[in-house]
Amino acid sequence: MLLPVLCGCHDWPGEDVTALETQTILRDIGRVRTVADPNISWPARYQAPPRKLRQIVGGVEEWKLVYFCRHHSAEHLTKIVHEQFAERLFAQPGTPTSRPRYTVTAHPATHQLVVRCPAEADIDAVLEVLEHIDIAPIQVTMQCTVSELNASMTMDRETTLAIENLFGESVSLGGKTDEFGRVVPAFPGASLRDPVREKFGLKVGVNATEQGHRFRALVDILVSRGYLKVLMNPTLEVVNGQTARIQFKQHVPLQQITTQAGGFGGETVLTTQTEYYDIIDSMEITPHVYADGGVGLQTQIRIGAYLTPAGVTQTPIVTSHMISSKESRIRLGQSLVIGGLRKREKRDVIRGVPILKDIPILGLLFSGRDFEERAREIVFILTPTVSTGGGAPEDASGKIRQRHRSPTSLAPE
Repeated sequence: MLLPVLCGCHDWPGEDVTALETQTILRDIGRVRTVADPNISWPARYQAPPRKLRQIVGGVEEWKLVYFCRHHSAEHLTKIVHEQFAERLFAQPGTPTSRPRYTVTAHPATHQLVVRCPAEADIDAVLEVLEHIDIAPIQVTMQCTVSELNASMTMDRETTLAIENLFGESVSLGGKTDEFGRVVPAFPGASLRDPVREKFGLKVGVNATEQGHRFRALVDILVSRGYLKVLMNPTLEVVNGQTARIQFKQHVPLQQITTQAGGFGGETVLTTQTEYYDIIDSMEITPHVYADGGVGLQTQIRIGAYLTPAGVTQTPIVTSHMISSKESRIRLGQSLVIGGLRKREKRDVIRGVPILKDIPILGLLFSGRDFEERAREIVFILTPTVSTGGGAPEDASGKIRQRHRSPTSLAPE
């Protein structure tokens, strides 16, 4: 009786309808659309040449200049004009003051300047300066390549040796015991700097008890290799003299393994807690293009990395590198290598009994070794070129479609 009741519900969803709606929504949202050209002409008023107005205000003749800014903001040009045409007076020695013989007003909504001067000659002087400085700035394209390589190789060997009633006498030989009565490694390796190490590795040896004699010899061996590669290739567009900044930020979890005693039988207990860190990759570049074709680059680069191999247990850690350069001068089209940092660390510690540790093969029972080798290299390559401007929206949409096309489809979506 249950099946007819369920089938009679008018709002019971059918699987075919759900699948159809799902495919429709996914296809509609995943479609890349090209913005249609509105074909709207630029208002003729904004293309009008500068106008000079003669007015009588309070019985006094004055002139005004109405100027549409072509390539720079009204606020920026206002500052330049004010600094060039202000009268500088010195009220006291070494204390300059300004008394402008004119007023200049910026209209940000329309990018206009309104300059008020007492004479027409002053208007002509201001207009001549504006025509020379209100020119198109150079647009710079910055091709950036950031490469980071990390690699580590470790070899760890620990030896635990314990002999009781040696030669039938109450003579013992071997490692010491801890507060729980356990025999600790006589010749430790990397566990001295990495407490988690004692939970890993392969133990090879003998543990025998016969007629009151006890013999225990264990060799704990662990070898690890790991690497990390980070590659970034951003492209920045920036106007000459302005700062371009690109930033990638990840809020990632990082597990921290801690050790504490007090487990069953006095064993060490590993506990895990999760902490979150911000992994930030950022790059700030300010280009200064000069008349001779050279470009000065002011850079500040910060690279963060996650899961960098470290130690015999390859414990994940977070690293951050920052490089700042006030200015580096190159020519457009050339590549500049900044911060080619190369670092290689190598350590090898052998602990053992003098003379006995040097005996071939048998010396493994009387020595321990902690070997680690790490290498890291970070390279930043910057290539500034003059920007060619934007492209057609059809070309940009076509690239996106190509990147997101399904591998099973034969035609673009």
